[in-house]
Amino acid sequence: MTVNELKTAFKEALQPLGFLRKGNSWYDTSEEVIVVVNLQKSNYSNTVYLNLGFWLQKLEVSEYPPVHQCHIQTRACSLWPEGTPRPEEGPPRIADLFELEDYPCDDDRRLTLIKEWISLKLVPTLKSAMTVSGLQNLVTQHEGMGVMRIARETLGLD
Repeated sequence: MTVNELKTAFKEALQPLGFLRKGNSWYDTSEEVIVVVNLQKSNYSNTVYLNLGFWLQKLEVSEYPPVHQCHIQTRACSLWPEGTPRPEEGPPRIADLFELEDYPCDDDRRLTLIKEWISLKLVPTLKSAMTVSGLQNLVTQHEGMGVMRIARETLGLD
């Protein structure tokens, strides 16, 4: 599987739901929050990282904020660590599916699993975080997210 095939899978899954693509990122915007989904290819292997960013519109208006500048950031593998560590039998972790060469998996199966994960887990989570209260719930449930101090204050987390 190639990175371009992975990008195509994300495009096919996210574009019909209103996400706009710019470079390697997809954006969904509400009056309160911009959600950013970013694919980042590793410089050292054929691994792809799925970065997630959340931009609070009340702090600053931006049409397409880069994921690394978002007020709240995380990687998908931090939000969804579940699955079976390889090489055990069972459903793979999302992080393993994004290791395009090192994780042994038929390309068609890999794409099917990634597309299912996008529709069943990623999109519902992102859509629920399109409001300040929804984003507050997400951050409260996942303590490992990177949250700027100003965002913590805005979300009432301090």
